[in-house]
Amino acid sequence: MSARDSKKLILGLMSEMTLEQAKPFFLSLEKSAYRGDVCMIVSNLDAVTLDFLRARQVQTVPFQKAFLKRFSSGAARIPRFFLPREMRARFDRQLAPAYMHPHCARHFFYESYLQECGGNYSHVMLTDTRDVLFQDDPFAFELPDGLSVFLEDWSVGSSSHNASAVTRAFGRKVFQELSDRPIACAGTTIGTTKAILEHLARATRIFCEKGERKTIDQAVHIFLVHQEPPAKLHCFENFSGPVLTMSSIDPAALKFNDRGQIINADGHVINTLHQYDRHPELAQRLLKTLT
Repeated sequence: MSARDSKKLILGLMSEMTLEQAKPFFLSLEKSAYRGDVCMIVSNLDAVTLDFLRARQVQTVPFQKAFLKRFSSGAARIPRFFLPREMRARFDRQLAPAYMHPHCARHFFYESYLQECGGNYSHVMLTDTRDVLFQDDPFAFELPDGLSVFLEDWSVGSSSHNASAVTRAFGRKVFQELSDRPIACAGTTIGTTKAILEHLARATRIFCEKGERKTIDQAVHIFLVHQEPPAKLHCFENFSGPVLTMSSIDPAALKFNDRGQIINADGHVINTLHQYDRHPELAQRLLKTLT
């Protein structure tokens, strides 16, 4: 990518992805107007995939995927009880990636990276990689100050996966409070670097408090958006912003422009398509535009 805008950063995680799985994300980004930086936290990628990333000037930061088994992870946490209180949080944070699911552990990697390098950037996008496709520069919208999150078309209570995760992480009472609220998707988040770092700090604190091995990243994201929102929070519904979260979308209801791009209700191209692969026929149509 030439003529780079080094003030923008896309930050994601790639674990055990093949080249074919990685191509849609990066080829679509390459065709978009985006000229910022890209950093991927990576684990278990083959040489061909790594060469593909390097050819596109993607910075890669390796991590060791440990994911201790249940008994081992419980035993590993025992020493924390013998530490002074002020050292326990640091111990928890260092141990977390060893027993948490990568979807949760990635928040610690992101936070660490931005604490070191975030001063180089004004805005950051945290994103999934395997099921994300770009139609335009993901930052090409009227960027608000603070944190931008993206809502799905169904409520927490209408999704068995989200209902289960929220209940497991926060209990029945909190689930009931959130049941009618729209799902805020953890797969895409955009914000100023300051807002993103604050969001990550709040998320990692909860992950450490819960000590949960299963994937509760979505539940934590929903909780932070609806129960502990930051001062500058901007929620975008589907078809009204720069991201379309597509798992609950009826493909027959989509509108396209004359270039075959999916558009919002106002006719603007939707910058980022998330979960497009949930609709195989539509996915094939979109992927053909990359070749």
